[in-house]
Amino acid sequence: MVQMSATDVRGAINDRPMSPFQIAVVALCVIINMLDGFDVLVMSFAASSVSEEWQLSPADLGLLLSSGLVGMAIGSVWMAPYGDRVGRRLLVLGCLAIVTVGMLCSSQAADKHQLAAFRFVTGLGIGGMLATLNTMVSEYSSAARRGLCISVLQSAYPLGAILGGIVSVYLLGEFGWRSLFLFGGLASLCMLPLAYWKLPESLDFLLAKDRDGTLVEINRLTEKMRLPRVDRIDPASDDAPSAGLKVLLEDPYRRSSALIWSAFFCLMFGFYYVVSWTPKLLVDAGLTTAQGISAGIYLQLGGIVGALSLGLLTARFPVARLTPLYLLMSVVSMLVFGIADLALPSLMLCAAVMGFFLIGAMIGLYTIAPSLYPVSHRVTGMGWAIGIGRLGAIVSPLIGGMLLVWGFSAGQSMLVFALPLLLAALATFNIHSEAPPNH
Repeated sequence: MVQMSATDVRGAINDRPMSPFQIAVVALCVIINMLDGFDVLVMSFAASSVSEEWQLSPADLGLLLSSGLVGMAIGSVWMAPYGDRVGRRLLVLGCLAIVTVGMLCSSQAADKHQLAAFRFVTGLGIGGMLATLNTMVSEYSSAARRGLCISVLQSAYPLGAILGGIVSVYLLGEFGWRSLFLFGGLASLCMLPLAYWKLPESLDFLLAKDRDGTLVEINRLTEKMRLPRVDRIDPASDDAPSAGLKVLLEDPYRRSSALIWSAFFCLMFGFYYVVSWTPKLLVDAGLTTAQGISAGIYLQLGGIVGALSLGLLTARFPVARLTPLYLLMSVVSMLVFGIADLALPSLMLCAAVMGFFLIGAMIGLYTIAPSLYPVSHRVTGMGWAIGIGRLGAIVSPLIGGMLLVWGFSAGQSMLVFALPLLLAALATFNIHSEAPPNH
């Protein structure tokens, strides 16, 4: 038996190669996030069929499409802090249950109002779960592999959407739009017992709380992670209960919070304009509907490659330096896409490059954010960063539509949404010098 402080245990996790147990925990979080990717975009897959059955106006359809995003934003800031109070594991299980109920109820919705309400509930669960999964993967990863693990986690999101789109084509044709929500709900329901059985509590959370019986659970986890057994834990000095938003706005976290929130908002503001409007703009420019959708797929595929590339590069270069570079290249690729007169193959390639840098930059922010806060405030900090970013995601498509109504060309609109990424790059570049030590 050896005596180790919380800092010693965290240092051992950072410095040692990841054990099979740690890899399994990350893999389980990846699978859950893949389901979330389908659950978020399922309304987009079902939109045409729902609109046709209920004779919905564009405004009604917009409400259905945005209700899930609003729920995600609120879930990120309202539910995520419970991960710092009751534990990461319990919050993931609770959010998974909420998503399951929301999806199953959506499959039985009788009208647009019920469906919007159930999509909002589903969004609440997804919003709380995204922040918690990201934090848990960060805490179970070694320093050398943290960026890669978070990249794989976040890559599961668009991958789930792509695979879900393939499944949706069959389900829509055979069983109608309700089957999409039923499929997603049953998949989440099947994941619940697996997560209950296999998903452990965060070791960082246990070390910070140091409650009765915690030492037994800590040693059970350290044994699985091939770390020395512990006979006494000296909790870190920052083990005070999380006070939510108030803590994030006080020293020494105030400036870091402002910087990471600005970066998330500006990046999601630009990214969701590209995701929402690129297919429509290309069709308006003379491409077929299939070609417009293909550009969106190329963007997502390029994003997966960009996410993994940044994750691999973080083993050699500081993520706080890579992320601003990706953001600057996002600006360049967006301007080329919007202004240059490209042939179809070059246009698809540019879409993939745009996704490569945009989603790669987002992975960088997801990697940086948990390191800015101590254990007792980490999920809260992650949740607020994602929630503020979601505000950018919500207003971005609306402003994009307004610019087109006002007569802005596609190139001019792309310029408007590319410029905030320069602010995101500047904010991210200054984060490294402001961040408190990673506990």
